[in-house]
Order: sequence, then C-alpha cells, then structure tokens
Amino acid sequence: MSQSHQGSIPTNALLGDVLPSPTSSQIENASHLFVSLSELIQDNIFYHPEIGQHLDTLSAEDKAHLDTLLNGHTVDEHFVSTLGKLIETAIKPQHKHIRICLSDADSYAYRALIGGNIEKNEINPAIGLRGVSRFASDEHTHSFELECKVIKALREKGIDIEIVVPFVRTLSDAAMIIDRLAVQRLPRGLNGLKVLYCCDAPAAVLMADRLLQYFDGLVVNTGNLTQLTLGVDQHNESLTSLFNPEHEAVLMLMTQAVKSASNANKPCIVYCQNLAQYPKVQDTLAELDPVQLLAAV
Repeated sequence: MSQSHQGSIPTNALLGDVLPSPTSSQIENASHLFVSLSELIQDNIFYHPEIGQHLDTLSAEDKAHLDTLLNGHTVDEHFVSTLGKLIETAIKPQHKHIRICLSDADSYAYRALIGGNIEKNEINPAIGLRGVSRFASDEHTHSFELECKVIKALREKGIDIEIVVPFVRTLSDAAMIIDRLAVQRLPRGLNGLKVLYCCDAPAAVLMADRLLQYFDGLVVNTGNLTQLTLGVDQHNESLTSLFNPEHEAVLMLMTQAVKSASNANKPCIVYCQNLAQYPKVQDTLAELDPVQLLAAV
C-alpha cells in the first residue's frame, strides 16, 4: 500500500502487509503479514495443486508447460519449495504475526490453471466447493496436504505461522477442519499454533460467538462478505454498481464480527481492498476497538 493512502486509514488500526500485494510497496512498520495461498498459487505456481494425481489426463501442451515449470522436480517438491520461499522472503522483522490463509479460490479460478480440467463444473462457483468443503472432499485431499506441508516447513524453520481457515460455514465445519489439521500434524495449540477463521459469509459472523470457541481469532474478508451478503457477483461488470462494502448490512456484520472477537478477547483482522475509497467503512472501523487492518489498494 502506498503511503499516500494512509491518511484515510483509521488511526486505531494496526496495519499489516498482504502477500501477494496489489502493489510493490509495503507498509512502513506493518505489524503483521497476511498470506493468501490461493493468490500465490494463481500468480506463481500456475498449475492446479492436484495436477500430480492426474498427469495422465494432461494434453501434450499442458504437459510441456508443466515440465518447464517443474524443471526436474516433482509437483509436490516444486509446490512446497516455491511457496515456502515466497513466504519466507516476504517476512520482515517487524511482522509480529504471520498468518497463512488456506486456499479460498473457487472452481472457476482453479479451472484457469494448467490442469484445470480436474475441476468439476459448478453452476454457482462463488457459493460452491470452497474452503472447508474443498479440504474435506476426496478429490482435493492431496492439495490440502500440500498446503499443510508448506506451513509445516516454515514452522520447522522456527517461523511462528498462524493458520487462517476460509469459508467456515457451520460449527461442524469448524470441528472438522480442526480435526483434519491435527491429522496433518498441525494440531491447534501444539507449540503455540494458532488457528483463525475467515468470515466470508454472513453465517460465519452471526455464529462468531460459538465459532470462536474452536478458533483463536477471525478475519473479516470484506470482499467475500459483501458479495454473499448482497448476493452480488463482484466479478460481474454489469453488477459493479451493486457491489458496495458500505452497504448498511455489510457494516452491521463487520461491526458484529469485531465485537464478537473483542468479547472473546481474540484478535479480529479486517481485510478490505481499496479501503481508501470507502469512507463509511473507515468511519465504522474507527469507532470500534482497535483492529488489525489489511487495507490493500
């Protein structure tokens, strides 16, 4: 985020960096780092994480592209080492918290990758197989394991990584993902491991008091929350005027999420792209307890 936008940021916010960042600059003295595995995969890996399990389905062209990317390594080796190096390089001394968000991309985004034919067609990808539902499905077990390997590799280097779980829709989702992380040798609490969850849908906010019994904090994904609260596809240009993070319903949910986290004495991180364009969101955050803010522009 460029420094010129910081005048619009609530003064009570603890600012953080985002990886990958929409801009090349980082925030001076940012106190935390938020890593989106989905975006790193799309920007740097280029192939579907499950591609190693489906090599026989690739076209000759895709196979050639994949071989070039792998450069003699296996898919698993390349995936884990590439993401690990990118994340490790982005960590700065002032980052007190490094949080990695497991993949929250939908099937439409995954289909654009090399080997994307692995994905089944969904009528409504935005509300389809995402987050916990994806991690728990038989078709995507291996990619979940790979993401866990990235986190374990970094933690084994002494980096205190925290995990963020996207698209937690129900209490059973919460229990399931905590169990599945434990199976991957990432049990919440062991060696101080913290696990947070994303408020992507209104249900995750409305159930926050109970969901926070399973997690160590929450992240408000303003983009997803706006999309699912208003029923507006944020990527549909004909609906651009309807996608509004300043809608009263979105601000009410954001406020409730922050208060629920505060009542539980757990951190709340608000991720709002283009925050400088939304003065009502700024004012709402300024009136609340100090939040950790990701204000990508």
